Amino acid sequence: MSQTTEKYVIRYTNGVKNSQVEEFDFSKPELSIGRDTNNDIQFDPETELIVSREHGKIVKKADDCFIIVDNGSRNGTFVNGKKVAGNVLLQPGDEVKLGENGPAFIFDLDPKPYRPPLPTQLVNIPPATTTINVESFKPRPVQHTSKWMYWLALPLVLLICGGGTLWKGGREKNVVAKMAGEGEMDVKIFPMQAVMPAAYKVYANPMALDGRYYFSKLVIDNKGGGELKDVKVEYTVPGYIAWTTASEIKHILPKGSAVVTIYPQFPQKVTEKTTESAERVQIRITYLSDGKPEKYEKAYTFAMLSRNDFLYTNVPASEVRGVADQEDNNDLAAVFVTPQDPIVKYYAQQIQEKLLGGETAGVGGGDREAIRLMMGVYEATRRTHMVYSSTDGIWGPIGDIQSTKQKVRLPREVITGNTGLCIEMSFLYASVFAAAGLEPVIFFIPGHAYPGIRYNGNYYAIEATAVGGEGLGNIANPMQAFEKGMKELKEFFQMVQQGDPRYTMIDINALNKRGVQQMELADDAFLRTKVDEMAAKFAVGGPFVFADQQQQVQDGQPVQQ
Repeated sequence: MSQTTEKYVIRYTNGVKNSQVEEFDFSKPELSIGRDTNNDIQFDPETELIVSREHGKIVKKADDCFIIVDNGSRNGTFVNGKKVAGNVLLQPGDEVKLGENGPAFIFDLDPKPYRPPLPTQLVNIPPATTTINVESFKPRPVQHTSKWMYWLALPLVLLICGGGTLWKGGREKNVVAKMAGEGEMDVKIFPMQAVMPAAYKVYANPMALDGRYYFSKLVIDNKGGGELKDVKVEYTVPGYIAWTTASEIKHILPKGSAVVTIYPQFPQKVTEKTTESAERVQIRITYLSDGKPEKYEKAYTFAMLSRNDFLYTNVPASEVRGVADQEDNNDLAAVFVTPQDPIVKYYAQQIQEKLLGGETAGVGGGDREAIRLMMGVYEATRRTHMVYSSTDGIWGPIGDIQSTKQKVRLPREVITGNTGLCIEMSFLYASVFAAAGLEPVIFFIPGHAYPGIRYNGNYYAIEATAVGGEGLGNIANPMQAFEKGMKELKEFFQMVQQGDPRYTMIDINALNKRGVQQMELADDAFLRTKVDEMAAKFAVGGPFVFADQQQQVQDGQPVQQ
């Protein structure tokens, strides 16, 4: 009986494609895995960022022999829960997971190759305990020859058992001998070359965004013939972090390896940095090799940016494959949304008191109240004559990264400076929306960003930059700004449906839940005074009236009268 395999079968068990099944022609010698669109087993390039662009591949060695190869991915490959090191045999039915908590699939074949049954083995099974009817039992004559045959066979059995014991003992000694001698440590370091102080809480949290924003990853290989024992990995960043233990490993066997990921606990004072500086990290590994203490030390520099710097990507230039990689840090933009900042909270309070009649326009108020708050924030910036200022980021190299770096004013600085870029004004709006209990989102399109909210499953947007600025024409009223935002939102979703990767959205609440926490900022009496000055201008013109204008909005969409 024979069966010819016709297809590879990939059954997704976790991730965006969960429960989906894909099939590939069995004539293919290998299946590539990753986020890049050229891969066979492809993962979502925008959301499944734990998967590398060229993560790995499944290679057919024969019609019934397959191996899986990890291409040095950031987060590793796991087969049936065990991390892949080099090439690993892959059997139909094995589960492959990309990253420790990433998407997963079952590798299978259709139909599976026919394998004949294993040969029958003779097994000596002791009889089960039975009940004997003594009445019917008839004794048989004693076979006297069995006794002398027993004594004759006994030495032979003992000899065999003794020989087996000696063989086993000798084998165990050989195994021990193979592990004797010195281990040889080889260390590869994959560092983050630029740190944004505003994201210091993300770097410290191994659970944030599936742990992909690690400070440094170490791959420790033992290339020697003996064990590496009591391996201890420590690091320090002088001026910021004292010597800290990152990991302790009892032993690394010959030809074995270990991966250590560093998530640094930078102090809150890094958010006080207003200039960029070159800092130094030192790594120290101590261990025992053949009973002797050994030490490995390495130091390297990285760029500590200022708290106002936003770096668009940390992906090395050689690995950039498209827009998604060029904007790999988009999720980190949420750290600049600061609803817990005392100055932002005070500003939001003044808007509600001076413009919205003291009413709480937030959670539970309905779509109408949510839209009223959006317009109220816009009207506040319009009455203080906030100016939209346009500027480009600075593009350049940082180590082996080629990225755009942009100075971003914090929401408190936009308030008190009364000016901001589109992204800065979006951060301000999102901060006020969150302080009022709404769910803020920010929409990114080529060369622009604007704020919005998600409410009762609907999305609403407003064009914050409609307050105007030099050369930008007339200043729009709140309804016009809302209408423009909703028009942009309609175009946004059309482009997303067409698969344009330049159109992205960040959901602030969702990112907060995934560990993207904002920086902590101290209260400031001087800045509160500046907010009071702004609030005095809110009152000019009286409370913001929305009732008449609301008739022009139906189901979240502007209606032309």
